[in-house]
Amino acid sequence: MTTDMYDANAEWYAALVAPWKEDTDRTLREALGELAGGDVIDLGSGIGSSLPVLRDLGAQRLFAVEPSAAMRVGLMTTVAADADLRARTTIVAGGVPDAFDQLPDTWQAATMLNAIGHLSEEARAALWRTLAERLVPGGRFVLSLQPPAIVSDIPWTDFGTFAVGTRQLATRGRAEVMSETHVEWEMEWSLLDADGAVLETRSARHPWRVLTPDQLTTEAEAHGLKLLPHGGADSFLAYELTGRVVGE
Repeated sequence: MTTDMYDANAEWYAALVAPWKEDTDRTLREALGELAGGDVIDLGSGIGSSLPVLRDLGAQRLFAVEPSAAMRVGLMTTVAADADLRARTTIVAGGVPDAFDQLPDTWQAATMLNAIGHLSEEARAALWRTLAERLVPGGRFVLSLQPPAIVSDIPWTDFGTFAVGTRQLATRGRAEVMSETHVEWEMEWSLLDADGAVLETRSARHPWRVLTPDQLTTEAEAHGLKLLPHGGADSFLAYELTGRVVGE
């Protein structure tokens, strides 16, 4: 097993997330609103699926932060295929918090989709501190959570089969409790032919820190960010920098 957890599925990632892109884009529009230019940071950018909508919302410059070399292949492809994105997007190879010294001092907004559970406790604390320091007043941070909602085992679950030409991609996964705070996800992806025969199967395991909306909101409020309601998907949380720390 390699140290890059996305080596197994990076080749197929764009197809795997395509069924959820419309809902993701709609939720980002709801949660972020119009952006008044400035620099927008996409933490854990993956293949850059969210970059076009962040640009369309008004970002002047985009910084796509992605630690996985396998995913950055798709990220560069997304950026390079669009002349406007290519002009305004900087790809930063790194994660949280090591990439922060390569990012601007002032952020109009930031996003982190399906990635916060990868962070250590120390890295997550550094994230909140940096958001408090760099977001403009009223700047927003939008994140999304993955299951499980509590630390628990999840049996093998079918996450869908999607066609790409005459081939199909099938995804399934399960989670096992590792500790009081973490589960380990085992994911499996299969490439099928037109008759449903399996041509190839790949798998990967990774730990995931289980976090609840209440936990994250408590941490956010301790750094002057308040939870905002939005009309998008329930797995998304939006915070706005007020500068007022709860309890002061």
